[in-house]
Amino acid sequence: MENIFLYKTKKILIAIFSWELIFWILFSMFLFVMDFFSSSNKENHLTFKFPEQLFLIFLVLPVLIIAFSWFMYWKNKKLSRIGGVNTLKTLLKPIHSKHYFISYFLLRNAIVFILIAMAQPVFGSKKVNASLDTMELVLAIDVSNSMNTRDIDPETSRLEIVKRAMIQLINNFHGEKVGICVFAGGAYIQLPITADYEAAKMYVNEIETNMLSNQGTNISAALNVSKEMFSKEKTSKAILIVSDGENHEGQLEEASKTIKESEIMLAVLGIGTKNGGYIPNDPQKPELGYKIDAKGTKIRSKLNENLLRQIAKKTDGFYTISYSPFPNLSQILTQFSQIKRTKIETITLDIKENWYQIPLFFGIIFFLLFSLFKQNLFLIYK
Repeated sequence: MENIFLYKTKKILIAIFSWELIFWILFSMFLFVMDFFSSSNKENHLTFKFPEQLFLIFLVLPVLIIAFSWFMYWKNKKLSRIGGVNTLKTLLKPIHSKHYFISYFLLRNAIVFILIAMAQPVFGSKKVNASLDTMELVLAIDVSNSMNTRDIDPETSRLEIVKRAMIQLINNFHGEKVGICVFAGGAYIQLPITADYEAAKMYVNEIETNMLSNQGTNISAALNVSKEMFSKEKTSKAILIVSDGENHEGQLEEASKTIKESEIMLAVLGIGTKNGGYIPNDPQKPELGYKIDAKGTKIRSKLNENLLRQIAKKTDGFYTISYSPFPNLSQILTQFSQIKRTKIETITLDIKENWYQIPLFFGIIFFLLFSLFKQNLFLIYK
């Protein structure tokens, strides 16, 4: 006579593995229909934003099956020690293998669908309207011979330090447009205003002091050229002058007045030391000697801090100085972040559509149903 008070382990396990086989066949067919296995870059095929979450299924399911099997084995062994069918009949309700399988079925599906939702299935795309909240910034970089001086770091010139700092600055941008102006005795546009940060960093790396034959430090020319680089759009605008302020020339008063009237924010970064250093004839080989004046004396280049501070003051701008081979740009970034940004035209973006809500819905439904059936996991004594 069949003992209706013991778990039908073999029967339940056959049902469990049969369902696993059916589920994975159906799931594989679904993935195939949705072009998940396609190697092409078609837009309308199923992908997962976090596919590593799917691998958790193959870790959780064996643990769940082992846990259910162990529970049946442990209960059967314990009940067998109590006595025969007549004894168990007086103590327990009959065990329904169907109910036990349904409990596994519901809990298992709840876990699997929640893990699929965590993987975030993505299919197709949808159009989203967005407004750009940005500003335009021109980096005006001094490339006069004095920028070859190695007074901050004996191994690194002022210009190399500036290039390192500008790349660091660009790496902190989020939506800002940037242009590059280089200046010495004159000024010219090296890179027009762009949102291509990789191009901007490439152009920064290419900056050298031999780019301009007309030497000097004509900051007024840099301001005038930088001002003309801005677009006609009603966006916030800023200029960052990076210089040692050495050998200044040009009509600074007039240029500063124009910048202030145009409501362009001006930030000035001074590079160099008060004691200064000698200007090498060859920036790559300082051992070849230093530049000399008409009297045969080596030319010492010093940071003209007063001039740079005055430029910032005349334009109601901001001034900071760096004596470090790795300039701290936090003050400059803070100043730029405080500029009132202007929202420009709305643009339409195509973004991948996330469908995690569907498997999450099924996961929640299966979990709620499991809660209603969970009493069937345990034997209830009369």
